[in-house]
Amino acid sequence: MGYQVEFTGWKNITLEDLVVSYRKAKADCYFENTFPAAIKFADYEQNLFENLQKLLKRLNADKGFAKNTDLLGEFRLLPKKLSTRPRSDVPGNGHVHFSNPERAFEYLLKHHEITPEFRIVGDFPVDSHILSALWINMIGHKFDSKLDDCCYGARLKRIRNDETLDKHAPRPFHISSIGSFSPYFQPYQKWRSDGLNAIRGELEKGRDVIAVSLDLKGYYHFIDPMALASDELHKELNLDLSNEEKVFTLEMAKFLSLWATHASAFSQRVGMGEAEIGGGLVIGLTASRIVSNVLLHHWDCLIKRILAPIHYGRYVDDMFLVLRDTGTISNSEDFMQFLQKRLGRGCIYRDSKKTKRKEKKINPPNTLWQINQGKALQRQTIIKLQSDKQKLFLLHGQAGLDLLDSIEKEIYELSSEHRLMPSPDQLEDSTAARVLSAAGSVGENADTLRRADGLTIRRLSWSLQLRHVETLARDLPAHEWSKQREEFYQFAHNHILRPDNLFAHFTYLPRLLGFAISMNEWQQAEQIVLRTYGSLAKLEVAVPKGKVVSINGLDMKSGDDLWRYVKGTLTWLFIDAATRYYDPDKLLSGQHSRKEKRLAELFLNGILGGLTDFKDILDFNFGAEEFYKKAPLVAMADLAKVPYKRILRSRAASSLLSRRNGKKESRIIELIQNADLVNTEVLKDFLKKTRSSRLISVDFGHRSGESYLPYLFPTRPLTPEEISELAPECVGLRQADGKICGDKPSIIWAKYSQALRGIWIKPTLLATQQDGEEENKHSKVTKYLRIGTSKKQRIVVALTNLKTEDNDWAAMACNKPNLSRERYSRISELVNLTIGLHPKPDYVLFPELSLPLEWVGSVATRLSASGISLIAG
Repeated sequence: MGYQVEFTGWKNITLEDLVVSYRKAKADCYFENTFPAAIKFADYEQNLFENLQKLLKRLNADKGFAKNTDLLGEFRLLPKKLSTRPRSDVPGNGHVHFSNPERAFEYLLKHHEITPEFRIVGDFPVDSHILSALWINMIGHKFDSKLDDCCYGARLKRIRNDETLDKHAPRPFHISSIGSFSPYFQPYQKWRSDGLNAIRGELEKGRDVIAVSLDLKGYYHFIDPMALASDELHKELNLDLSNEEKVFTLEMAKFLSLWATHASAFSQRVGMGEAEIGGGLVIGLTASRIVSNVLLHHWDCLIKRILAPIHYGRYVDDMFLVLRDTGTISNSEDFMQFLQKRLGRGCIYRDSKKTKRKEKKINPPNTLWQINQGKALQRQTIIKLQSDKQKLFLLHGQAGLDLLDSIEKEIYELSSEHRLMPSPDQLEDSTAARVLSAAGSVGENADTLRRADGLTIRRLSWSLQLRHVETLARDLPAHEWSKQREEFYQFAHNHILRPDNLFAHFTYLPRLLGFAISMNEWQQAEQIVLRTYGSLAKLEVAVPKGKVVSINGLDMKSGDDLWRYVKGTLTWLFIDAATRYYDPDKLLSGQHSRKEKRLAELFLNGILGGLTDFKDILDFNFGAEEFYKKAPLVAMADLAKVPYKRILRSRAASSLLSRRNGKKESRIIELIQNADLVNTEVLKDFLKKTRSSRLISVDFGHRSGESYLPYLFPTRPLTPEEISELAPECVGLRQADGKICGDKPSIIWAKYSQALRGIWIKPTLLATQQDGEEENKHSKVTKYLRIGTSKKQRIVVALTNLKTEDNDWAAMACNKPNLSRERYSRISELVNLTIGLHPKPDYVLFPELSLPLEWVGSVATRLSASGISLIAG
């Protein structure tokens, strides 16, 4: 669409600018799991127009926001990991593995010193997130556009301008898309695979290579936010900002710096000691991602220009280099000396700062190297490389290729589980489960070119396990796999909720609890909470007041309230999870048994009551009445676990439709239309034409009055496939009301997708609508559908053979499909075999009435992710 924005002063900021920023900020915060903000956004959206007006008035009155301490929100203490090192007074005892969690923790404490590591994160009000998005929309995207392709992580979404002849021309920021940043997984995979491919390419040519992963120590915690406003940085980026844009950027830098100052003061409330803990760059605000990337741009250029590596890639603070092996480097120390010789002693040097005796055990004096890009550019930022955490691979010939094959195979085994359908009977046999149950010994090398330990791979494994059970919960009736869920919960107790593993998986604890709540298994939910608090209590006993902990990368002594802050934060995370995961059907329709209601109330009252224990240190005020008031708002704002589009197909839909405030919404719709961000008239047309198919669970006479806000500010909008299912005219069929659409199918599909998803459409596609010849050509009724494209004339079709009993066939014909675990397992195995076929098929054809409609979504998603189309009927 036509929304264009430039910052020309605070008085020229409009409500349209703020509503566009709110749309971005809401989606960004939903997918950012640093600290929950769903309840805040759901509340804010109830009076969105008035809240944006207040923010605009404040910006104009203050001529900025840098001094507004209300925007700082609260400071939260989140566990990062549990570091261990062998005790010097206990003799080595080889490798000992306890499958019993209790004995494993006792052994750990006896033979190791443990150091809990924490980080301070921001819990901001919605206004702060809007201002962060506003800066990105107006100025931050210009910083991001100057980064090289070697920078993979935390990059903004941009428009693919295929029609431009200059392939190196800058791509415009995708202002209308849902969310600002590209999803995490695809850029990460590309960063990793590009490095591996570079190594393979050289080895196959008979050249020896050195592959190095560089690890920055606590990067975010030692960044000076004022570097963002540095003229030297702007010059390095070749960035030409107007005076007004420099004012806004300076305002953002001052605000981030103010947060760092207050975060440093907060650290003194939770810890004791002489160490001056810096706040660094805040975690939890989207602007920080831009800052962390651009601050290393000069370093990226130096590496590429002076070292001229075969390959260099950086994913935020993780770097990967591939160099030709000249025979002069044989260990990490040699490599660091090589870097210093090539880049200069002023650019990289050994950290000479004296460390305390205890710190020497963790970081011997020779392992930290400091990167210096000049004070004018990085201000007070401290960037340190930790050479003992590096991984150095000297690869030669076939032996090098063999190692590469082994690494790629293990990566494939784990990452392929993202594409595969889960099997309810094989949850504990999956690669992810084996990695977790072996505490990292299995799959330790799976991502070995990136990390020196298996922590990242174990987190990924647990994420996959959660994803599998969530898929099964969506597809299978609860009674069909109750035994498998019991085993899953037990697995979590044995391998995740234990004291020695709790910190590593802390961010996933709300998701585990939420899963139990979504299944209405309140007793399991209670056990998860009790076990988690129990593990925290054991850690508190092991590390009491006065013992060493690490906060933002620096050691200090545990204070009086440290563990209370951690427990309070965890309690709020659990409450947020309960709000988002509570079954919408039961929450909104009230259709649950007396026993279920009693168990739910007991659980919620218990956990909500826990907040009273932390009232003196945490600014949380949330009771049972608030919960039942806020949870429906979260669902209506498309911030619950179940997307709004799916809630509309449930019994809870009628309750959501009755909550609309037409007067408030009309002003928001006007702002969006004035901004020319998305075409609201096309959106209204789509909602009107698809009302009967979208609101199938709502009585015919009560389908009017649907809210537009979940479509204007979605987190998980309708996919193009879902749009075409609801509006058949997108694929050349009659509309849902039986009428023939006059527009070309591709045009109407594009317009609907643009209105609902904010996608960019090629101007030439829309221009064909005005082309009479093109219209006449497509106005004829076609009898045949051509399969194949200009790129691939011949296609491969996989024909499946799926056992379907006569009873199952008849039940499917009567719309009463067999949704048993056994049948799901057979279909899951068939889909996974299809994904693994070579050559890869273009289509897979299922027999008539063999695939239940309830499972089509999961099957089609897995197949399409692998580039395979599904044909079933």
